[in-house]
Amino acid sequence: MASSAPAPPTSGFYTELFLIVIIVLILARRTYAMIQGTTYSAARLFVFAGFYVVIYLVLSYGTLAGAFAYWGSSTYLLILAYVAIPVVAGLVAAPRVERVVHFEQRADGQWYYKLGWVVPVAYLVLFVTRLVAEVVILGPSAFYITFPPPPAPSLGALITLVAVDLLFGVSLGLLLGRGFGVYRAYQKLPKPAPAPPPPPSTPLPDR
Repeated sequence: MASSAPAPPTSGFYTELFLIVIIVLILARRTYAMIQGTTYSAARLFVFAGFYVVIYLVLSYGTLAGAFAYWGSSTYLLILAYVAIPVVAGLVAAPRVERVVHFEQRADGQWYYKLGWVVPVAYLVLFVTRLVAEVVILGPSAFYITFPPPPAPSLGALITLVAVDLLFGVSLGLLLGRGFGVYRAYQKLPKPAPAPPPPPSTPLPDR
């Protein structure tokens, strides 16, 4: 009888693992910057928001593909939950962030903003929790981005991944709300009046 033991990790597994570690380090650095105070940049806010959304989509992809195998067309209702939860969390977070964010203009002339540690740390912790849950359930194949993705080995494992995904969706919504809240608060800051135009130069008298 053939053994059902999983195949040992290959070099591709370690390459994927290395990329995941790099992403975690980037998120950890960003988390630290948000807590300590970071320069305001609308472009950076929205670029990182897009980066977080891509991570959410990639992690959710495998779970939803496996859900179709168990629940068929009913999975479309689950997809609605995957979309609605980050949107609702973002709508709740944005006005609160707009009220509590702290701006200061430092000696270099740039605006910096600070937020509490709860939202960025919660995102980082839930991101790592999502990865750990997937590795425990799927083993080394969790790190491969394949089509179709490896299915969850049982209904209970699939439900666990869905639960962690939806928690991760809450943290994503909080971060998106943070970005929009910071942007709107910055727009309300008193801006310096434009400098008056220089006086017209006096023409030299004719000789």
